[in-house]
Amino acid sequence: MDDLRGKVALVTGASRGIGRAISRVLAEAGVDVALNYLSREKEARETLALVAGAGRRGILVRADVSNSSEISEMIGAIERGLGPVQILVNNAGIAIRKSLEEVTEKDWDRVIAVNLKSAFLLTQAVYQGMCASGWGRIVNISSTAAQTGGLTAPPYVASKAGLWGLSHSYAKQLITCGVTVNTVAPAPDRNRYGA
Repeated sequence: MDDLRGKVALVTGASRGIGRAISRVLAEAGVDVALNYLSREKEARETLALVAGAGRRGILVRADVSNSSEISEMIGAIERGLGPVQILVNNAGIAIRKSLEEVTEKDWDRVIAVNLKSAFLLTQAVYQGMCASGWGRIVNISSTAAQTGGLTAPPYVASKAGLWGLSHSYAKQLITCGVTVNTVAPAPDRNRYGA
């Protein structure tokens, strides 16, 4: 495994859950972490405290990761505060729990934008810098729902399946410059969802 000490990571959706756990583990591995959130500032500050508790630098960066102009501002703030992003974890995601009859086009557009488009926009924003340095790590957080259908509506399942294809495409093209791209697919918490 690479020595990650001194690297700079951006974790999207870092205020709670998987994003918080990833941020904590990265900090414990010696990584400085930019913590992206959209609306849960209190929880994001709790994650920031975990990063600081591990002895690493961290900053909060509020941004809607489905919006390219907000991503540009966020990347600039990270570069000024910590340095260039060397590790990107595309974790931000939303899900809707509606019946097939209730799902709307607006639901589809929002879920695809947050869960899939954001990973494209963020990867596009950082991969050139990673390639220029000859090292980078991109991790896309998918879901077992991409293969099983899951417990949520089709937009979520489609967005998580799309991350697999996106990862394969970037992985094939970026490995030549020292950047790896991988997908992780957690399963739902059986206690929470009764699966």
